Amino acid sequence: MESVESALARLWPTVLRTDRTVLRPVTAQDAPVVRALLTDARVRAFLGGPASETRVTTRQREYPTTPGMWAVAPVAGGEAIGLVSITADSRCTDRAEISYQLLPSAWGRGLGREAVGAAVGWWSAAVPDGGPLIAVTQERNAGSRRLLESLGMTVLDTLLEFGESQCLYTPGDEDTMLRWARVLDARREEAERRRGAEARATAVGRTLPDDLSALTPERLARLCPARHGAHGRICAQVKAHVPDLHLGRAADGAWIAWSGSDEQ
Repeated sequence: MESVESALARLWPTVLRTDRTVLRPVTAQDAPVVRALLTDARVRAFLGGPASETRVTTRQREYPTTPGMWAVAPVAGGEAIGLVSITADSRCTDRAEISYQLLPSAWGRGLGREAVGAAVGWWSAAVPDGGPLIAVTQERNAGSRRLLESLGMTVLDTLLEFGESQCLYTPGDEDTMLRWARVLDARREEAERRRGAEARATAVGRTLPDDLSALTPERLARLCPARHGAHGRICAQVKAHVPDLHLGRAADGAWIAWSGSDEQ
């Protein structure tokens, strides 16, 4: 599967058109609308509030060089009225996330639906193997949820981020749902492996501290020497165990299991 970053770099720059809007790559001339969007209390009501001056200037500098970042402008011409972006999702590898913001003056006319729909359709057609596309919006953001649902997107999951309940949307077509099923199966398998590692851990392993660097040389000498410490891993099994499965804790204290030299 092609990565999100690779696909965007290969296809960028791209211009999309709807009946009333044009989605074009952000330029330095869009700095005023970037500032307006990031500092407007109404726009940012469900996005953590107005951004700091440092964040505004950083985004003004970065957006023109970011593949997948569009300015939304009226098809008849004039200044941009919003932003739409497709970027790699920070929560899950190989997943793309669409985000959008429009100035209040553009609300209520269906322009956001046109622009977001164009970007969703473009991604599905241009990157058919690009992985499932998602959109995340706060559960209380009724307007954003109506927009996504009007495009046929459905809630796949809910999650807690920034102290608020968020809805994770994805297009409701069968192919996307099958890909999602594979992603979720992989997550379930990882969780089961972690639980199994914790359940089978030795008594010595259960006493390992969260900060593995705190282990003394004497404590380390009691543990399995097979690759312990590699990538922050220390095998919780005692010496001379049959090394088909190593059980231990990562540097952050989470239980992990690995076979041989490969983390499982």
